[in-house]
Amino acid sequence: MPPRLHAIILHGVFILSGVSALIYQLVWQRALLTIYGSNVESVAMVVAAFLAGLGIGSLFGGWISKSARAPLVLLFGLAELGVGAYGLISLRLFDAVGMATSAQAHGLTTGALVFLLVFLPTLLMGATLPLLVAHQVRSTAHVGQSVSRLYFVNTLGAALGAYIAARWLLGGFGMGGTVRIAACLNAAAALIVLVALRKTPNGTTPQAETEAAHSKCEIPFPAALVWSALSGFIALSWEIVWSRVFNFASASRAPVFGFMLGSYLLGLAIGSLLSPRLLRQGGLLRPRLARWVLFSSIGGFFVAPLTALAATHLHWEWGYAFVIAAGALIGLTFPLLCHAAIPPGRDTGSELSRLYLANIIGSGAGSLLTGFVFMEWLSLPVLSWLLLGASWLWAESIAGFRLPMKQRLQTALFALLALSPFQSFYERLQYKKEFKHGMRFTQTIESRHGVVTVDTSSAVYGNGAYDGMIGTRLEPNGWLVRPYFLSAVRDRIENVLVIGVASGSWTQILVNHPQVKKVTAIELSHGYLDLIHARPEVASMLKNPKLELVIDDGRRWLRQHPDARFDAIVMNTTHHWREFASALLSREFLAEIKAHLAPDGVAFWNCTESPRAARTGMEVFPHTMMVMNHCLASNTPLEPDGARWRRILADYRIDGQPVVATEQLNGVVDFLSREALPVPGDMWHWCRRAAMEAAWSQAKIITDDNLGHEYP
Repeated sequence: MPPRLHAIILHGVFILSGVSALIYQLVWQRALLTIYGSNVESVAMVVAAFLAGLGIGSLFGGWISKSARAPLVLLFGLAELGVGAYGLISLRLFDAVGMATSAQAHGLTTGALVFLLVFLPTLLMGATLPLLVAHQVRSTAHVGQSVSRLYFVNTLGAALGAYIAARWLLGGFGMGGTVRIAACLNAAAALIVLVALRKTPNGTTPQAETEAAHSKCEIPFPAALVWSALSGFIALSWEIVWSRVFNFASASRAPVFGFMLGSYLLGLAIGSLLSPRLLRQGGLLRPRLARWVLFSSIGGFFVAPLTALAATHLHWEWGYAFVIAAGALIGLTFPLLCHAAIPPGRDTGSELSRLYLANIIGSGAGSLLTGFVFMEWLSLPVLSWLLLGASWLWAESIAGFRLPMKQRLQTALFALLALSPFQSFYERLQYKKEFKHGMRFTQTIESRHGVVTVDTSSAVYGNGAYDGMIGTRLEPNGWLVRPYFLSAVRDRIENVLVIGVASGSWTQILVNHPQVKKVTAIELSHGYLDLIHARPEVASMLKNPKLELVIDDGRRWLRQHPDARFDAIVMNTTHHWREFASALLSREFLAEIKAHLAPDGVAFWNCTESPRAARTGMEVFPHTMMVMNHCLASNTPLEPDGARWRRILADYRIDGQPVVATEQLNGVVDFLSREALPVPGDMWHWCRRAAMEAAWSQAKIITDDNLGHEYP
């Protein structure tokens, strides 16, 4: 086979490999977080497990590539077959292991289980790059060119995989269908390799041996290992920063992470493609590497403020273009570093695997240190400055602390220019084109769990999405009739579970219910506790002896407390389209809720005007009704009792004050006369199951697999 055709085919199958790998990452990450919890700790464990598997796989591939007789291309094809075969059974395996272990899994146990579940496929994925680089170098004796080309095609495939999974596959085929498509891509790549390239020569060409004999390394390999780790740390840290920016700007829409990741990977691919041009310029590599490290840090730094400016003047999605540009600058560094530190020869794959492992270790450290520590204690602008400073010092060390003064001044000037758009940063991202100078949130709380903001009207926003109002006062025609409505359908409510505390308003109402003896409240983000502590309307609940407050994932907590039973389980989570919303609206989760109800207990959750969420409730529970935008469900009949509701409301006190004025009590209870199907624009109604069935019986049920409305 002509060498050019051979290279084209090889690059094509490596694109397919990259597409499938990112599809698996997105699907497996979501599946594992559904099983073991979607809190920050679980996210970090899943990311660390993926990186660990890739790193060990890289070493494994590098070790194999040292053998001159190893059929490297054919081994790549077999690795693709192995990944595809595992992909076909992966979700069923995850579910089986999750059912057996999720109730007992904590901390490091979760990390160990996740690592074991993804170890084999990520081992095989990690081995592919060293195998193919070693194969290419045997023919070309050019490490930088081989790495850049293969890194380009694989990363380009990964970018495509991230985009098509978020844009089409997950919404159209669900998680099960999406992994089957990925497995087909693996099978196609393996088939092409095993059939078309089965006679690939494995020896080094005489020209390659001659060039390898005269090659010298400009950067000592130990220094290259450290710099590769630092590169991974900074690159992953920028990804975490950008993820927060885009998550907030989009109000936590699920596809946005895939689009942002795809943009970043596309930038890395472009940078890798352009790196050979720098190699052909001649001269010493270290000054050029230092210069591009500096440029990449400036590019990474400006993504956040430029996206904020774009949100107010154009559209926040212009930020993807800034991510691509910054990613291209970052993508230049790894091939340059490899070429400067690895001599061509039989050990090229092995040496590359060690650099790749160092890069992955740095990435894992970035995930843990930046995601856990820096995001917890530093604001996003301060963290951006810190990463810029670290990159600057790295560039100085590469250049032997002899960077030209002109470059130092340019970096300082660019950083100073970013001060203005970092002013009112989150206000710009949230209000977008409605932003006016002088707009300020009354409270902004940043933590590793996200960003909580409060505006001047006491509206609370979590990661840019509306989370409710701070207040407990009950008035006619008000939305707060919903948490008080529980007493209209049940004469005994003593033990309550709240999943999602947010502003604390509903938890404050329920913990002060005259009949309630205990409220267990589960909240994922401790940032809301800082908000509650500062607001007099709800702060007293933190001292109420009836309240047990737990920072955890709701689904995981239920699985870890299988014997707990409640008279009411309440979830006022907003927006059915938000990331992870389907984890609280799915048939599987509602079945978990049903299993934790007392015989006469009720479940009450916010459908946020989604017929699918209401239809799913009808599928799980035999008795349901709609109360405005909330579905009320039980295993026993539901029938409102106006006299009982009036009596309980009259006795209701919060901080010693009646929850409703005496002259307004009749207006509140009159809500029971407004029996009709609640519809958008006219929600102050309630209706029975018959009306729900007539309107929504054909709506598609939400499941853990189809992810509901998250991927439209």
